Amino acid sequence: MKKSLLLFAACCFAMGAVLAQTITGSIQHDGIQRNYRLHLPTNLPAGSHPPLVFNLHGFTSNAQQQELYSGMNAVADTAGFIVCYPDGIGNAWNVGVPGGSTADDVGFIAALIDKFHAENGIDLERVYSCGMSNGGFFSYRLACEMGDRIAAIASVTGSMTTAQLDACDPVRPMPVLEIHGDADLIVNYNGGNGTAPIPDVFDFWVAQNACDGTFDAENFPDAVPGDQATAKFVAHRQCAEGVEVILITILNGGHTWPGATPTFIFGPTCQDLNASHEIWNFFRRFKLDLPSATGEPAAQQLDLQAFPNPFDNELHLQLRSNQIGFARVFDAMGRQVWAGVPGNGIDTKDWHAGVYFAWIQIGGRHLTQKLMKG
Repeated sequence: MKKSLLLFAACCFAMGAVLAQTITGSIQHDGIQRNYRLHLPTNLPAGSHPPLVFNLHGFTSNAQQQELYSGMNAVADTAGFIVCYPDGIGNAWNVGVPGGSTADDVGFIAALIDKFHAENGIDLERVYSCGMSNGGFFSYRLACEMGDRIAAIASVTGSMTTAQLDACDPVRPMPVLEIHGDADLIVNYNGGNGTAPIPDVFDFWVAQNACDGTFDAENFPDAVPGDQATAKFVAHRQCAEGVEVILITILNGGHTWPGATPTFIFGPTCQDLNASHEIWNFFRRFKLDLPSATGEPAAQQLDLQAFPNPFDNELHLQLRSNQIGFARVFDAMGRQVWAGVPGNGIDTKDWHAGVYFAWIQIGGRHLTQKLMKG
């Protein structure tokens, strides 16, 4: 009987290894081989379009270490999303720090999104980025520069440089979650050495997202008194386009991932919450509103005129009813190439030939239209 139970357990383990797996891969980007680890969750239905979460390692760390440390695979297996753990060049991410990485990491992430959309059928409206420390800094860079492709971001022990904060000009309201220890000695909660204070980063996104000033504030239950840390949160939930900005402060928390196995090398690790669970519970509430792959218009159509179509070096977008709206143009891979108010000519000389989609919004109504550059 005992041998039968052991055999049954071994078979179940083997089946789980088939159903849930982390594969390694690489792509050539900017003349460099870039590596990543991709976790495919259990019981992912064939033909489904799962969300994708980028989970970015900290400075001097790597993809495999971040995968093990964050424990996000267990959350992905339950919730049904794919997790990508990319490797930064030289164990770092390019956040514009003098002497730091100069790799085209933004382009690398964009290339991975394209690859996983083509090979794994990910949902382009549900792509997210989170990271530890330097990975958190880079997630903020993606929020500033890739808001047309990243639906929401989260940072654990990361922040923004003062230069990032000054230059950040996102294309849309961006949901942001920051989890940070107030006793972090690596990325100080109060800033310094070119790093913005966490309260300043929080206030920036509250203002950027036009939050109305109301907020929730509450302490987490001290479920594990022996962990030497507690937690509280402040959440702005009434922001433009339904986004939220949340700061979870780990009181006496170090440079650590809440819920991870404590090491005490970088300070206490709060066990009253699990950062990976908190991040996914945050991400799952948000998605992009992209044009459909077919270019079919939404049910509530607006009277859009796009000419010439096909176009060459100039494109005109107009609303025949003289309404005022906001427009975006995406290429066939979902990358935004233009945004503005319809009415004036758009210089398209530098656009590659191929299919594009115009997306027009007035209030809650929108229309997508397929375009072609010859």
